[in-house]
Amino acid sequence: MKKKYMVAVTLVLFAASASAQDIYKVGLLTSTDLNGDARYVGMGGAMSALGANISAMSTNPASTAQYRRNDFAITGGILRSAGNPDDFSFFSQDKTRASIDQAGFVYSLPLQSGSMRFVSLGFNYRKAKNYAELTTLDNVHVPGLMSQTLQLTQLARTIKGDKPLDLSDKRDRANTIPLVNGAADACLIDKRFSADSKELIGYAPAYAEAYNYGKIQWGSNQAYDFNMAFNFSEQFYFGVNLGLYNVDYHTRMQYEEDSRKSGGEKLWERRNPNVQRTYQLNVMEDVVGTGVDAKFGFIVRPMIDNPLRLGLSITTPTFYSLESTATDVIRSPYGLVDSNGNDVDDYGNANLTTNNNYNIVSPWKANFSVGTTIANRIAVGAEYEITDHTSGQVRNTDVAEGYYDWSTGKHDKDLQHDINKYTNDTHTLRLGLEYLVNRNLALRAGYNYVSAPYKKDAYLNLFTDSPTYRYAMATDYINYGATQRFTLGIGVRGSNFYADAAYQYQTQDADVYAYHFNSDNKLSPVNMLTGQHINQTRNSFQVTLGYRF
Repeated sequence: MKKKYMVAVTLVLFAASASAQDIYKVGLLTSTDLNGDARYVGMGGAMSALGANISAMSTNPASTAQYRRNDFAITGGILRSAGNPDDFSFFSQDKTRASIDQAGFVYSLPLQSGSMRFVSLGFNYRKAKNYAELTTLDNVHVPGLMSQTLQLTQLARTIKGDKPLDLSDKRDRANTIPLVNGAADACLIDKRFSADSKELIGYAPAYAEAYNYGKIQWGSNQAYDFNMAFNFSEQFYFGVNLGLYNVDYHTRMQYEEDSRKSGGEKLWERRNPNVQRTYQLNVMEDVVGTGVDAKFGFIVRPMIDNPLRLGLSITTPTFYSLESTATDVIRSPYGLVDSNGNDVDDYGNANLTTNNNYNIVSPWKANFSVGTTIANRIAVGAEYEITDHTSGQVRNTDVAEGYYDWSTGKHDKDLQHDINKYTNDTHTLRLGLEYLVNRNLALRAGYNYVSAPYKKDAYLNLFTDSPTYRYAMATDYINYGATQRFTLGIGVRGSNFYADAAYQYQTQDADVYAYHFNSDNKLSPVNMLTGQHINQTRNSFQVTLGYRF
């Protein structure tokens, strides 16, 4: 059939993430924002040892043990992300968003006798992660007429033995990713046979000169902390949290390339060499689920007559139970022709539906903090936090027995190999300073640094025996670098009511890859497609209203 612009449409619906459960999904659920009440944000999050702050219970549960009064606070914020969603008609989200970022209380109960002076009970809602982000790449030229279909032709072969799959056979189709099956149905990749036409020897890809890429995401990971803390002799403080999480993540991705067929193999191609057409892939993904974890904290004043405080807290892995849904829409300019080069009206559209449930276990975290006050006018806080990446896991809820260790969900060993090899321990530094101009006015500044979660050669490995391979709907991935945050804040205090405001500027480098291809070794982490370096920035403003009594 003659090639017609956007004539073959393949719709594939899967309950799976765009890249299924992979190292990037683990990172998505492990990372957190600097978020909470405006005083906490204005101090760069360095409030754990200083204590007596509602949001600080999320990093050290013992911090609430330093309360002497009851406290209630609620925080609203506005977040503005970089980029222009109007560059892609597929996107309809606004890059400026308003939200409730925190709401909580602490009830401090004084005790009349014994070494235990206070017991504090607290609850705090916080937006642990705001997923609002926009990434766009416009008219990226590629060397050597590279195309996403080059990776798809590699994926159209068995992992072991590297034999071509017959993508018209149901059993063979189950041995590659849904996107490859959709590409075959839409004639983006064509079967290649031996000279006698009796043996399938591979697939012919299209070729491209440039591509456009856009991805927008929104939603949040909402945390609910239930806290209990104990004050012993105004010198030792202990606390524990039960954390519940609600994941609500959404993303839309659009990939376009100006593709050319390889030419010479079909009559139409011989008559129309190097004719350029546009291929488009749209991916719509939604992930929802819940999580649970626990935190244990301890703060000590080494010298009872000195305001210096030292803190330590441990956060257990968060166990997430997730359900993901994604839709692929492939719009291809290519179709089938018969042996005479005539059009064939049946374009082989496909509609497929399934569900995918899985569990992600986020890594262990340890937090070390120090805080002190100077002349009752200056408060200084500093924290260091480490996240052990090797303790992160993916567990599949519906796979065959035998290959996996038994537990709640079955440990994905192949994916664990990628987690250990391509992700880093993340190191977080928080610094904060507060200056009391007078008893009613405070000025604040903070700095927050988070190291890069991925190694430079990290990539989305679709050539694996992991069950995630059966649900992959796209080939793109983003290797995020280190995050830096700079904050300023101001606070006004009355006898009971108080108000705080904070401004936060965040910057993070990233390398964006639309797909991964290595002609010499498809299992190599070296990508012949050059990553596009971008800088993601955010600006946010938050206001807290509170009442202490």
